[in-house]
Amino acid sequence: MPNYDVVVLGGGSAGVAAAVKAAQLGARVALVNEGPLGGTCVNVGCVPSKFLIRAAGLKRAVERPYFKGLSAKVEVDLKALMGHMKEVVAALRRGKYEEVLQYYDVEVVEGRGVLAGPRTVKVGGLELTGEKVIVATGARPRLPDVPGLREAVAKGLAFTNEEFFKLDDVPSSVVFIGGGAVAVELAQALARLGVGVAVVYRSALLKYEEGIASKFMEELLADEGVRLVRAEASAVEVRGGEVEVRHGEGSVRAEAVFVAAGRIPNVEPLGGLLRLGPHGGVEVNERMETSLPGVYAAGDVTGGLGGVRYLENVAARQGVVAAVNAMGGRAEFNPLAAPRVVFTDPAIASVGLREEDMLRGGIGCRCRLAPVEAVAAGWTRGNTGGFIKINTYPETWKVSMKRGKIAGALVVAPEAEELINVFALAIQLGLTVDDLVEWLPSFPSYGEAVRLAALAFYTDPTKLSCCGG
Repeated sequence: MPNYDVVVLGGGSAGVAAAVKAAQLGARVALVNEGPLGGTCVNVGCVPSKFLIRAAGLKRAVERPYFKGLSAKVEVDLKALMGHMKEVVAALRRGKYEEVLQYYDVEVVEGRGVLAGPRTVKVGGLELTGEKVIVATGARPRLPDVPGLREAVAKGLAFTNEEFFKLDDVPSSVVFIGGGAVAVELAQALARLGVGVAVVYRSALLKYEEGIASKFMEELLADEGVRLVRAEASAVEVRGGEVEVRHGEGSVRAEAVFVAAGRIPNVEPLGGLLRLGPHGGVEVNERMETSLPGVYAAGDVTGGLGGVRYLENVAARQGVVAAVNAMGGRAEFNPLAAPRVVFTDPAIASVGLREEDMLRGGIGCRCRLAPVEAVAAGWTRGNTGGFIKINTYPETWKVSMKRGKIAGALVVAPEAEELINVFALAIQLGLTVDDLVEWLPSFPSYGEAVRLAALAFYTDPTKLSCCGG
């Protein structure tokens, strides 16, 4: 019976981050994994989707240039693009997961692992024991209970992200079921690449974001030719080589259906030994400790942020926190400081508390926003759409020094995935609006919009000179 300091169950972002951190701290580590290392993100999630998104954005930028005197036409070979995407995925999986684990002498045990006790993981007939165990079994796509959907999946005419990114080519038309990040990101990207796209969603696009972001996204996708149907899918029927998705308003037909209806934590390998939370994931505290002493959990298996956002950066950070604590250290995971990004164009990024949550919780919210069109960088680059919004705790405006403690932020703007990091750091360090007012960003840059959003608490940000205020 092999014995280790730490046994990690799962080889995705959380599991690999935990294994590497534990090894850096001197532990003898075993990582149990079934399937390709890297889990969802590198194989069938973040990496392949962002590859297609960037390619689609480049095509649109070239064919619809802002700069007068430039014109071009782009030809798209989707089969070649999908092939290149797979090459990039394979290279990153090798360089960022397989070779990293080898470098730190982490023993990788291939097979389906099962938690058998507070110190034991079984893999087939093999038992691994560890002083500590870190569970990182991830999550899988949820298939809603829509009549006919599973039959369409069996015939290869309906798929989730796990099947889509394994395709050699892309269907000429796709209907998405669901209105979350996966749906809106790929709906925009595929539409820009010449695929006919429709999205069937129940209540609102990106319903876990603030309402202003949801409305922005609906208008953006509609403007780019994506057909939006706000209704619940009631049935799926295969008709010849096409699929028909029925809903309350009628039906939509396409070559294939893309199901993007959320995710389910993979808790089955845990043998019922760990307490689960309200979202079906493993219940953990800020140290990533579970209900079973000596066992930690990290990543998607914990249910994501609020049960709706399954993020690679969160998973990896939780893995590091779990490993540090498993090795006798002290680390905590702060969900409020975790940035969340939807990689559309422009991207939608957020961190901390939403205005709706603050009002519903009785905290109240003092918030302001600044439009990107007030920033010179937007005009020099031909991209002025969007805004930056800051949410603050009302009580913190009563102090005489450094007022307006930042509770959350919403960035709908070019390079939002970069700008949101300023607010994530602000929340982590307890910074205020006054701190951002005193900050001096480079010029011309979109960072100026961050300061303008802070200045909006004191003045109209559209009535300031460049770098003014």
